[in-house]
Amino acid sequence: MIELVPLHGGQLRQISERFNIPLSQLIDFSANINPDGPPPAVLSNLRTSLEDISILTAYPDLEQAGLKRSIADYAGVHPKNIVVANGFIPLLESALRTLRVKRCLLPVPAFVEYRRSLARAGVEIEPHILTPDSNFRYDIHALVHGGHDAVLLANPQNPSGVLTTRNILFQFVSECADRNITVLLDEAFIDYAPLDSLTLDVERFANLIVFRSVTKFHGIPGLRVAYAVANEAIARALNEHLPPWPITTLASCAVISALADHPFAERTRLHNDGRRDRLNGDLDALGIHTYPSAANFLLLRLPDGTSVERLWKHMIAEHHMVLRDCSNYETLPSRHFRTAIRTAEENDKLVGAIAQSLQFC
Repeated sequence: MIELVPLHGGQLRQISERFNIPLSQLIDFSANINPDGPPPAVLSNLRTSLEDISILTAYPDLEQAGLKRSIADYAGVHPKNIVVANGFIPLLESALRTLRVKRCLLPVPAFVEYRRSLARAGVEIEPHILTPDSNFRYDIHALVHGGHDAVLLANPQNPSGVLTTRNILFQFVSECADRNITVLLDEAFIDYAPLDSLTLDVERFANLIVFRSVTKFHGIPGLRVAYAVANEAIARALNEHLPPWPITTLASCAVISALADHPFAERTRLHNDGRRDRLNGDLDALGIHTYPSAANFLLLRLPDGTSVERLWKHMIAEHHMVLRDCSNYETLPSRHFRTAIRTAEENDKLVGAIAQSLQFC
């Protein structure tokens, strides 16, 4: 019997081997990466950089000054507020060590790496259960009560994609400040709703650290670049707990090019909104419930009586499409899948494949 594989980061090779399907023939609806790929300037910049031998023979800039300026301009803050690393997890673990967090409130379901990082850091975890009936929305007032000294949450959420408005989160961070509670805010998908980001408020709140990703939105996850935004004192302390040279020169050059392409960002948001709305409507017509996502993915709840395992297998074996099985999301009820928003043509194929597969499952 083939077990469901909870995917993370589009790990398809194991599925390819289990189902005897060439990796190139699988369509990955599990990874939340921009389906249109990176901005054109990224590829041309990388090609140009590779022609300069010094890019490979010299050490990267230890201070990452150019990259931090680029990120600061993009996020609307000062470079001294920026901390960069090769992914979100090193940044989060640096924050946990720097702030010496003892007990953290964790709204669940949530990105599975949150719990793992907290556990590795020896932080006591206080789960706070979010429910499908409320569309997994945060009860902001409930999150400030308890014996915790930190809260780790995402906006938009993962796996639901549900967005909390900036005004509500601003008030939440303010209440946490009054209670000496640190807010660790993961904004990995906020580029799809940038007006609701709290990055502009880090100097106002010493209890706020915002984490953001470059690679998902800009279609370059293989380069592994993420950043944190915090007030100057905290940012300096976070840097002291990170290893030197976290970002390669090539990755830095590529990210600088990506962030400078503002029309690309606007097109990405426009395309994603249209594709998501259309896919949402088509899935609803099949009797599949979707949650109000603001990101580039949808959380699906299958109809009663549907076999999650059979559907997942059938989609792979017959249609070569891989959905994100959500069985490893803490407290998330069964019959849930997550799908990325891909191109309009691929999304249409997905709807047709699901419609056919539901008959067998």
